[in-house]
Amino acid sequence: MIYLGYSTAEKQQIVADYCAVHAIKQTVVIAPDRFPLSVAGADQVRYADVIMYVTFYRLLQAIERDTLIVLHECLRTQNRYDLAYNCIRNYLNRTAHCLVFQTLPQIDERDDFMVLFDWVTQSRWKREHFSADLIRAEARVHVREWPLALTRLDVPTSDATRLKYDAERARLFDGLGAKDPHTLPRNLYLLGGRDKAAYIAARKPAGGQLALFAAAPPARYVARNQRLNLDCVTTYDDVEPGGAPYTAIELPHRFIDWCDFVSYTGQAATEVLVADLKADQWYFERAVKWQERIHETYTSLRP
Repeated sequence: MIYLGYSTAEKQQIVADYCAVHAIKQTVVIAPDRFPLSVAGADQVRYADVIMYVTFYRLLQAIERDTLIVLHECLRTQNRYDLAYNCIRNYLNRTAHCLVFQTLPQIDERDDFMVLFDWVTQSRWKREHFSADLIRAEARVHVREWPLALTRLDVPTSDATRLKYDAERARLFDGLGAKDPHTLPRNLYLLGGRDKAAYIAARKPAGGQLALFAAAPPARYVARNQRLNLDCVTTYDDVEPGGAPYTAIELPHRFIDWCDFVSYTGQAATEVLVADLKADQWYFERAVKWQERIHETYTSLRP
């Protein structure tokens, strides 16, 4: 069975109920370091270790027909034939008991969901693309939809920033050659940082009086790195769950990093600073389209 968007407490209860109903004698939890799932008495296996010989052969010997394998936030790459996924398939061939927990249904495209589908169907349709009819016929999918939402906060840029942007764009374009074309937006996206820092400073309450903005200023911001040297800014690697919501100074380039941000913080709705530079517009529009694809998958998975 596949469970999307469930809370930690709900996942733990689902595992306990499953073990009781199916007389499970051993539980193996496979999860990335950042997304542990505490289950009493379970053999905890790091996702990064599933490809290690010592882990691979140990689990092949240990997993039996009455073993439950719990895969927690293990959708880590869009490559359906990734080595880690192939190792997990070998583990799943030893037992029919598998629970898959994931926050979002995909990393980018809806075909990503088929990785989860492969796990609960022992890869009988591993060459098939996403098909709602096939999924409904062959797997039980329980969905708690996350109301993903991105709100743009427009940030004006100075003449100096725009001149620097044009010069850097020309320099990067001239040296691009056969390099990844995403080199341009990845680098250009950072050039509006100084203007965004000024915007953040202007949003803070001054002299004990609330700043005159439509919404109260957020307490926390998240960025790709700490180049702005602001106390209220942290990186995507260092965000924490709970507390005031983060406002994104810039979006990560890889969609898996944004999925991790949403899954780890529990923050479905995010305000995003968008400078009036083409790279900023490109990243925000790209993220909005990603969000739309997620909601389309949710719609396809509804009963």
